[in-house]
Order: sequence, then structure tokens, then C-alpha cells
Amino acid sequence: MMEDRFSGPYDAALHLLDRQVVDCDGLLVCKVDDLELEERPGGLYATGILVGRTALIPRLTGALGQRSLHFWRRMGDEQGDRTDPYRIAFEDVTEVTTIVRLRRPRHALLERTRPARRMRELLELDVRNGRGENRGSVLDVRLDGDHRVTGFIIGSGRPGSLLGYDRDSERGPWLVAVVVRWLHRHAGFVPIDEAEVAWETGQLIIDGDLEPLRPA
Repeated sequence: MMEDRFSGPYDAALHLLDRQVVDCDGLLVCKVDDLELEERPGGLYATGILVGRTALIPRLTGALGQRSLHFWRRMGDEQGDRTDPYRIAFEDVTEVTTIVRLRRPRHALLERTRPARRMRELLELDVRNGRGENRGSVLDVRLDGDHRVTGFIIGSGRPGSLLGYDRDSERGPWLVAVVVRWLHRHAGFVPIDEAEVAWETGQLIIDGDLEPLRPA
């Protein structure tokens, strides 16, 4: 039986992004393209699944993502909400295993939203220490059972490039796991209490050294 990741600590990119979403009848709904973030008392929380091209396209890096989003916007100027993604509230999610299962039928489920923050914004942050030295980038975001951001997985490469091999010695083919872990041997974890998110400059400022990576 697959473990339900939604009831305890999990890594957002590894355990949620690009997962298939099905409704209470087992019918396909969409895939997870991004997550909605919200500042609340006590911290930064993930509050919903973001869906659609306007959630997926910005995940493309650099100029390609910007050009693609601009083209998408120009294709439908008469639609004022064209660049707003669709949303599924976390309250409608019952289970996350290899799929994301919902408590409601898919009819009229998706709603347009304009999120204040998205998880991709965290995954785009450059990581610097207190001396301004580059320490890599944010590869994944760890959340607790209340979906509060508790820390960041830091390393070189792109979000999702670790594929979980760094956090689970039993995952995947042995040779692939060895190679991926070697390529990301300098990756580590930093708790959110030891980091500062500088949204305006696109940086994550950390104190001290990275902790060894462990499974969520």
C-alpha cells in the first residue's frame, strides 16, 4: 500500500508536482502544475493546487518561459483572466500517493484564481550565505502535515533534478541512484528558521552550513 504523503511531512516538488489528479469517482481531472502559497500567522503555507498552462508555462526557465507566457497572453487578449491559473483547494484533497485524489467530482471543480505567491517562485531562488557567496539554488520545498513550509533543499541543477534519490536509498535503479547522489553530493537542507526569503531580489539568504539530506 502506497504511503499517503498528504498526512505528514513531504517535499512539494518530489511528491506533488506533475502528479495526476483524479476526482472521487476516479476520473482524470488534471495534473499538478504549481502550488499556491499564502502568508499566514505562523509562516508560509501551501493552500491549493494550481492548474493549467498559465501555471505550467512560468516554470520554464529564463527567456523561454517569458516569451511563452507573452505569446499565450497575446493569443487571447479579449479574456481578462487568461493568465490566471485554475485552482483546487487543499481542502478538496483527500490523499497523495502516486496520484492526487479528491473528495469531489470534477464537474465545476476548477476555479480561476490570482495567487499572491506560487511555489515556483521559491524554486527560482538563488541561495546566498551571509557573506554573499553563492550556495546553489532551491531544488525543493519541504512542508509539514499542515502544509507549512519548514525548509528548503539546496543544491545545483534544476528543481526536480534530484528525483528523490538523495532522500531515499531504496528509490529506483541502483546505478541511477548512485550517479544522481554523486552529482548532487553537495546538496543539503536548511530549515526555514535559518533562512530569509528575499522575494524582491530573488534570493534565499541562509545562515550557517547545510544540513545532510534526510527523507521527509
